[in-house]
Amino acid sequence: MRKINVVTTCMPEVPDTVPEKNMERAVILLDSFQGLKPDLICLPENFMEISVPQPKDYSRLAEVCHSVLSEKAKMLDSYIVAGVHEIIDSKLYNVAWLFSRKGELAGRYIKHYPTDYEMERGVIPGNDVPVFETDFGKIGILICFDIDWPEIWTEMGSKGAELMVWISAYEGGYPLKAYAMANAYYVVSSVRGTCSRIIDKSGSVLTSSSRWVNWSSRIIDLDKTMFHIDHQFDKLLSIQKTLGNRVTVESFDEEGRFMLESNDPEWPVGRIIKEFQLETFKVYHNRTRAMQKTLAGL
Repeated sequence: MRKINVVTTCMPEVPDTVPEKNMERAVILLDSFQGLKPDLICLPENFMEISVPQPKDYSRLAEVCHSVLSEKAKMLDSYIVAGVHEIIDSKLYNVAWLFSRKGELAGRYIKHYPTDYEMERGVIPGNDVPVFETDFGKIGILICFDIDWPEIWTEMGSKGAELMVWISAYEGGYPLKAYAMANAYYVVSSVRGTCSRIIDKSGSVLTSSSRWVNWSSRIIDLDKTMFHIDHQFDKLLSIQKTLGNRVTVESFDEEGRFMLESNDPEWPVGRIIKEFQLETFKVYHNRTRAMQKTLAGL
């Protein structure tokens, strides 16, 4: 079982602020999380620039951001995802940084789909769609307007992402739930509004921040697995009878799916799959897609 503690934050717009005050807001949040023992903490898109007119000193802000978040990642023994504008080879990018538990920059995602007004002020689109290895699993990161391109969410899933972090200037709403279920991965949003969410592989919202509490946390199990009901519904009663409360079976009638989560280290989901000859949702779809292509002569 790979159960990890995820903490996400929201940072609403505030009047009359400067980047340093926004960093102070973030530090207050981060310092309060020590007792939670988080594995992953998420901060919003370009969080130092919230309610700040377009800054000119991107390099200085990036330097401050890197220094502070590196220190906090080490202090909290946690991965941290956060957004910043970064100048690379004299070009301006909207990026998300991933800091490791050691405070090292473990990954960088460059926003694939900046808005028109971002590009008008000099932001360059990214080209890579990386999935990052952590000590608990594989994560992908997307930023704000990326939400409107389903193909990049699918590509992240095909590259093995088990958890997607989406940092943004707005809340996103229903598409995040749809992407979570469609790709059978967790989605964690961190936004400038009030509702940052942790979304289950089923598309259900597990927890959310609010205008009163600007963080939320949840322990999630990355080994929790989605299955299609085809050829398998008759095995569920046997699984429940054999394992009892050592497994949680959750069904989704309208979607024709079910999920399994292990509650016993001696019975990880991988063992359940093998013992009861189950086929995961992704394996079933890939196998069927291959058959379709063969019969279609592709």
